[in-house]
Amino acid sequence: MVKKIISILAVSLLLGCDQTDDISQMLPGRVGPSGEVLVVMKKSMKSDSLVRTLERVFMDIYPMLPQAEPEFDLTLLDFEEFDRFWKPHRNVLFIDIADRIDTQEPNLAIFKNKYAKGQVYLELKARTPELAAVAVQERSEEIRSILEMEERSRYMDLIRADKNYKIDKTLQEKYGIALDVPRDARIMVEETDFVLIDRQLTRQQGGDNHDVKEGFMIYFYPYTTEEVFSPQYLLAKRDSLLKHYVHGNPEGSFMTTEMRYYPRYEEINFRDQFAAEIRGLWKMEGDFMGGPFISITQFDEVNKRIVTVEGYAYAPFFDKREYVREVEAIIRSLQHVKVGTIVSE
Repeated sequence: MVKKIISILAVSLLLGCDQTDDISQMLPGRVGPSGEVLVVMKKSMKSDSLVRTLERVFMDIYPMLPQAEPEFDLTLLDFEEFDRFWKPHRNVLFIDIADRIDTQEPNLAIFKNKYAKGQVYLELKARTPELAAVAVQERSEEIRSILEMEERSRYMDLIRADKNYKIDKTLQEKYGIALDVPRDARIMVEETDFVLIDRQLTRQQGGDNHDVKEGFMIYFYPYTTEEVFSPQYLLAKRDSLLKHYVHGNPEGSFMTTEMRYYPRYEEINFRDQFAAEIRGLWKMEGDFMGGPFISITQFDEVNKRIVTVEGYAYAPFFDKREYVREVEAIIRSLQHVKVGTIVSE
């Protein structure tokens, strides 16, 4: 419920502070790497307590990754250096500390598209660094929720600009779901109760090319009891289907859940309906592969069944956070439609 309230508040704040369409179309494109937050403030006003608070709020550990990675990367910039090169940054926290009439009570305003299209711009005014730290901490959940939603939205904008309409059509006609997947994805397994979509990528690191893999699985089963939404049931169902359908190159190898780090289960609001979210790690039994995954399970009112959609990543030479954000954005594009119909092309 708290996550739902925060999400609604975040969306309303962003919409309320958005630029008009005409103005936003004239703005430059955003800059900066995914997941980075640019903090702008006067060096003379930087205090240890404020910096520690910023690190605690933005650099908390991203959940369920093989290695520890921060939720966001922080870049600190002096006020005097905040020029036209930096102003279009994707995520900006501008901290104005001064003893003025408008800073007697700490105030945090949130804007979208202030200096660039798709930008989130947070402006914090406070009388002292200590009061600024308190204000950031008090609204930390709201701030992180806004930035997280916007990062996923940016990924979806890119994917929808180069969407695989063939796969989407197949999923709608045959399985009664709509899902936005990239053009370079392909269906690897297509059964009555299970679909596996694979995406092979190549990324450069240290002068060499390395393989990166993203996968998406959708599976369906009847709603028989409320226990279908328990973490034990969902993980057992996951492992049984993956053992049957998702195999590795060594004969006899198969994907399963890594239980040495028990997955994180959460009940969430997804498209205004109850859903179960699981974040965890997968491994290939009989092989040396593994990585993070995230799944969403929901009752499909249209076709009267349970649907689970999952995304996972395999990127052994790279950090995993942004790949998880990307696959989460894709699985959150899930929509239920009547089997045999096409609602979007």
